Amino acid sequence: MKAVKFILMAVLISVGFTSCESNKLSEETITSLQLVKDELEIRALAEKFSDAANRKDGELFQSLWAKDAVWKIGPPINVEFKGKENMGASVTRMIGLWDFFVQLSGPGVVTINGEKATAKFYVNEVARKADDKSGNYNLSMYEDELIKENGKWVFLKRTYHTIYQEAPQYKGLIQQLPPVK
Repeated sequence: MKAVKFILMAVLISVGFTSCESNKLSEETITSLQLVKDELEIRALAEKFSDAANRKDGELFQSLWAKDAVWKIGPPINVEFKGKENMGASVTRMIGLWDFFVQLSGPGVVTINGEKATAKFYVNEVARKADDKSGNYNLSMYEDELIKENGKWVFLKRTYHTIYQEAPQYKGLIQQLPPVK
């Protein structure tokens, strides 16, 4: 959230607004600032999604979803989860199959329309099973529908599309992530 405030302050300075009371923001500037803030919050939401999955944090993961959310993972997995209350357990169960799992959230495109938005984010995932050390490496895209609930952006629908998948053998050393402070 500090980054959002910093960026908004930089935008205000760039449009010539200072703290003097005589300065007033135009309606257009206020709308533009709100769009910048919303986009930054949506991008942060996608990054929190990856962080929660990487740390197997079901509570954080569940907090990112709307009440009537749908998380759809397409081929080759083909699974769908429905309802916010199911999201935390679903991610810990799925990620729990792996000895380690890392998802890196990459570039994305966000389109905002009032209290609704759509987005596409590209992700890179690397994982390894504990038993046979078989791995999973993939490049994928999330196609998102988002809504603002109680002033906070959440996922209404998140659809996962695999672009490339490989099953290499990962025999390297695994280090556990430190706990969040």
